[in-house]
Amino acid sequence: MRMLLLSALNQAGNAPAALRLLATFPPDDLLLPNTGSYDMVIGTRGEFFVLGRNFDAALKAWETGAAAATTDRQRRSAKATIRFLAGDVAGAQADAEKARDLLEARLSEQPKDFRSLKAISWVYLALNRKDDAIKIARHTLELLPPEKDAVLGSGNLAGLAEIQAQTGAVKEAVENLRKLLSIAAGETVSIARLKIDPVWDPIRNDPGFQQLLTTKEYIGP
Repeated sequence: MRMLLLSALNQAGNAPAALRLLATFPPDDLLLPNTGSYDMVIGTRGEFFVLGRNFDAALKAWETGAAAATTDRQRRSAKATIRFLAGDVAGAQADAEKARDLLEARLSEQPKDFRSLKAISWVYLALNRKDDAIKIARHTLELLPPEKDAVLGSGNLAGLAEIQAQTGAVKEAVENLRKLLSIAAGETVSIARLKIDPVWDPIRNDPGFQQLLTTKEYIGP
């Protein structure tokens, strides 16, 4: 189901069409992916509401059904990330603070839990711990870069670019996005998606980012 949604979105950048498709899926399916970037934190259902800029719906998706029965760690991380992407930094901090302890405990036991690594980088971002957010995102990429895993590694590189975009490291974010567009990473990044994803709003007017939108992306043989 997730790959069908991504095909609908990443090729054409049509968030409304993807949301109509999402509405036909079982409402209790959390659609929590095992690969990706910030979508690993907020789930595919939340992700597609965010891409449609319906942040309230993204939050509500974590308050009912299967999402409401997940761990407190996952739920609070997701809601903090959604609120941060919506620009509600103050609102994000309450969930982020509670998620931080849970995530740090989880990572002390499972230091290579990629979902928790992605989550804590966003939690640190919500808590204005920008250096820690970047450090975690870099560490995640070092653990598994695209050269070692084409799918999860690409998500890790995109995750670093997202955090860089949010912390003012514009040049580095654009450089990493350019690399992703030059490799088989269409599940994670596409030009159509770059045009609509709120995660790139902080760098959207940068000339380097705008240039990316006019380049050719890698399409498999």
